[in-house]
Amino acid sequence: MPPDFFKVFSGSPVGTFGTRLVEQTQLMQTAHARRQKSKSLRGLAAGQAHLSYCRDLPGKNSTQQEAVATKSLMPSPILLDTKARVLIVHHTPLVRSGLVALIQATGRLAVCAQTDDAPTAREMFVEHQPEVVALGLTLHRGNGIELIKDFRRLNRTARLLVLSAREDPLSIQRAFRAGAHAYLALEDDSSEVVKALSRISEGNLYASPSVMRRLLESLATNQIEPARSEVKPLSDRELQVFSLIGRGFGASKLATELHLSVKTIETYQAHIKEKLGLHTAAELSEKAAHWMLHSMRRNLQLRKLIKTAA
Repeated sequence: MPPDFFKVFSGSPVGTFGTRLVEQTQLMQTAHARRQKSKSLRGLAAGQAHLSYCRDLPGKNSTQQEAVATKSLMPSPILLDTKARVLIVHHTPLVRSGLVALIQATGRLAVCAQTDDAPTAREMFVEHQPEVVALGLTLHRGNGIELIKDFRRLNRTARLLVLSAREDPLSIQRAFRAGAHAYLALEDDSSEVVKALSRISEGNLYASPSVMRRLLESLATNQIEPARSEVKPLSDRELQVFSLIGRGFGASKLATELHLSVKTIETYQAHIKEKLGLHTAAELSEKAAHWMLHSMRRNLQLRKLIKTAA
């Protein structure tokens, strides 16, 4: 794709994810459409074509479809077949809505599909062949880290951008190790998404300033080493199972959450016990709960350190 493919209009909305972002973007789209509607019959025809193109996208009512179509009325419109396709995979509806609004407002990107669970995301990835995937790490019926690995196996040219509430250094490291190209925290300003898209389109890796501060603070205070040493023997999938056990998930609930059989879950539990030197299910549950509690405390400590440094 061209190096300037992800450049955006200077009027892109800036704000936090969610309702405020959606409202700002809708106001911008409405005002712009009114200014441009009478200027170009060709633009109107292009808008109708764009509306037809987006009609089958999930989660769009007729009003939203019309809003998407008005993007074709913007100055110097980009042809539809040159827009980079973006797949959104996140378990929070409000985050997905905010991302859709932001991405459509750029005029250079088009959301091809969105979902909140891992198995459907794999199917959509194969079907739509997106250039960019924006995903979270906590998903229904799956795990973001494993999904990143799957996407990399399916298409190594796709750019993978993580937007997650997980701000602990261990999760950030594992995401990049799995193949992510960018990592943003949900508390980041939405302009960071635009910046990240531009950087990764040029072949670079990107971490938002807040994510980078967390990594640097963890290195400076040696906060990450205890967390890493405790679970270092575990694979990413085993760590996911271990974390969910720490949150009180039993075998049946784990199987449902991860879209696996109970037998497979029991195999993972056996491997985890062996690697961590545990002998019983009770010891495993206690160890996992203890690790989760300390992880939460470490995150709080890091946040306090970052606020103090700022």
